[in-house]
Amino acid sequence: MRKFFLPNKNNGYKPYLLRKSALSIYTLILLLLNMFGGLLGIPEAMASTITPANIIQLTNQQRASAGLNTLSTDSRLSAAAQAKANNMFQEQYWDHFGPNGETPWMFISQAGYTYVYAGENLAKGFRTAEGVHEAWMASPTHRDNIMSNKYKDIGVAVVQGILEGKETTLVVQMFGNLTTEIYKADTPVKAVETPTPKPTILDKGEIKSISITNPKTGDLIKDANIDIKGETKNISGSYFVEILNKEQVVGEVESSSSTWEYDKESDWEEGEQKIVAQIKGQDIKSDEVVFTIDSTPPLVEKEKIAVKRTEEFFEITFEVKEDIESLKFISGDKTYDFEITEEGYAVLGISKSDIKERSLIIVSDKAGNIAEYDISEYFLDGDEQARSSFNFVLWVRDFFGTIDGISLAIVMFVFLLLAIEVYVYWRKGLLGKNSGGLFTLGAWWLIILVGIFKGFGGIIN
Repeated sequence: MRKFFLPNKNNGYKPYLLRKSALSIYTLILLLLNMFGGLLGIPEAMASTITPANIIQLTNQQRASAGLNTLSTDSRLSAAAQAKANNMFQEQYWDHFGPNGETPWMFISQAGYTYVYAGENLAKGFRTAEGVHEAWMASPTHRDNIMSNKYKDIGVAVVQGILEGKETTLVVQMFGNLTTEIYKADTPVKAVETPTPKPTILDKGEIKSISITNPKTGDLIKDANIDIKGETKNISGSYFVEILNKEQVVGEVESSSSTWEYDKESDWEEGEQKIVAQIKGQDIKSDEVVFTIDSTPPLVEKEKIAVKRTEEFFEITFEVKEDIESLKFISGDKTYDFEITEEGYAVLGISKSDIKERSLIIVSDKAGNIAEYDISEYFLDGDEQARSSFNFVLWVRDFFGTIDGISLAIVMFVFLLLAIEVYVYWRKGLLGKNSGGLFTLGAWWLIILVGIFKGFGGIIN
């Protein structure tokens, strides 16, 4: 075996598996595989890294790095994106507008999302979520959607199928806003370490006061980075406002107008907040405002979700927590509402024919936080159900059972042999003498590698 893998005297310091004849065989296999692999039933690619969660995470990271608001996942936009992808496969088209007059806005409206602003990005044929996102960001029109300050919500669908005779992965990204309100990046004035100026006191008998206008007592807020806004009356000149939470000063802000806004520059803690604003250096305080921060997505214990089977129906059941406000089930392009029993259980009966490849439970709480649970594997039969518990092992098996996977495995095997050969030559002082052969082998390896990864690109629309 050493003759095949390791440079040594018996093979003339040239492993059999790295000789020209071996490279010719590797090249022939790669050519046949990539030209005729589909005829042999080997799938072209596995896009397992492209998921709605990954696309949304990359989008929000990009927006946050530019100081924009992050987008909330909306189940209606997710359903609209799923319906659009399914329609493209069904009607066999690749465009924002379908052959029968379909528009992105039609799918969004049909999902129950009454938008004021809306947008759509499309991609197909990519292998990674990063590849999709980078291609969108390189396109001015797609980048404008991702970086728009008009949007508050997002929904993404990733669907595999046959489009125009070729197996591919479609990514549909929907954006929306239910209001006319757009995001404005306010830069609050920082308090400076200077003596506190005395506010001008008016000598007309008016009552000087300060109040908090936002948030309001009783508010339940999911944005843990909320700014405190307020106003003053009968105070002029420059003044500082101190913000107290549970009687402890948490910060201050300077203002020279009748309104002020305090940015804590960090998240408020989860739970109840008791906020008071006061003019620094004066006995002028606002009424206490009590509000609650809830930025944690609602929890459903996935392992406790039960799916009962009959001949024609599935029945989905799980316990509902007190803070859950809305429960929806999405399979394909259809959305279903759960019924809540008096005992506190969510129940939904659904026909087997209505279960599609991807099935989700979408949960939202009273604060508007949304969580998504993929339970597609719950509807698999027998062996498929057992297989689903080995996702990583299956991914490795499935990926290296594709054209891309086999090609990459061959090239990485050659790279390992090449690394061993370089190491042995270096240890024996033969590196310079064999540099020409190593350069040729390295060039072959690099060309093949670039050729493989070139196929990891796709098309956007």
